[in-house]
Amino acid sequence: MLNNSVDSFRHNKHLRQLWLTFYQDKVALYCFYVFVGLIFISLFAHSLAPYSANQQFIGQALLPPSWIEHGEIAHFFGTDNIGRDTLSRLLIGTRYTFGAALIIVTCTALLGGFFGVLAGLSHGVRSRLLGHFFDSFISIPTLLTAIIIASLMESSLINAMLAITLALLPYFIHEISSVVRQELNSNYVMMLRLDGATHWQQLKACFVPNVLVRYIREIGKVFVVALVDSAALSFISLGAQPPTPEWGLMIKDSVDLIFLAPWLVILPGLALLFTVMIWLLFSNGLCRAIENYYE
Repeated sequence: MLNNSVDSFRHNKHLRQLWLTFYQDKVALYCFYVFVGLIFISLFAHSLAPYSANQQFIGQALLPPSWIEHGEIAHFFGTDNIGRDTLSRLLIGTRYTFGAALIIVTCTALLGGFFGVLAGLSHGVRSRLLGHFFDSFISIPTLLTAIIIASLMESSLINAMLAITLALLPYFIHEISSVVRQELNSNYVMMLRLDGATHWQQLKACFVPNVLVRYIREIGKVFVVALVDSAALSFISLGAQPPTPEWGLMIKDSVDLIFLAPWLVILPGLALLFTVMIWLLFSNGLCRAIENYYE
């Protein structure tokens, strides 16, 4: 009982020191707060949005944003071609685009991390076969793989999420297995192996910070790909279907109006760009904090 209390105290102390290290990076810290805010928006979007996503305002189609002449404060980001409030659709669209990317990256990180570690611990013929199998997959762009898989199923956001997850898993497993195998072949792990350490003890010795930092970086890449690919599949009608306010679908529905109402294309595009930048700054800052903490 006493040993469990001591281990818990040490664990909490390490987490606190790591948080203090991360806290010193103000840019990454602010991005972390914004990222948490995006999660909050995706969970409570319908309560935060001033109007329903599909509520139409008759006679107010294609209103410009409020800071442009003829714009109205009541529709801060203007309206689309059938009079729907753009701000409301962007907020509610956070649930579909951002939320879908979160689900994809969570599934990929858990499944890919588990099978990546198993693949990294394998040896001999099995290891070589797995390596060639994953090499053949990662030679194909993930978006192309996702398009092929999604085209075999009914067009929907759920099926697009499944297609992107299946496309990303081989890449993620390959990267994690490579770094695990690389660390397990390092000199200090070889010494542990000579001392009779088990596979779990070897993995535990090299996982933090070496594998953990690479793991977080790969999650960062996967989130960006998942976010952009989910919007891309909706843009080519293989993902979310109308009238869902998904950001990629919003761009697709308004691309013909780009010269008449450019805000309908620019605003969802900026939302995608903003989310990607926030995530990259946060994840890179977290990796730097872990590296600095374990130096």
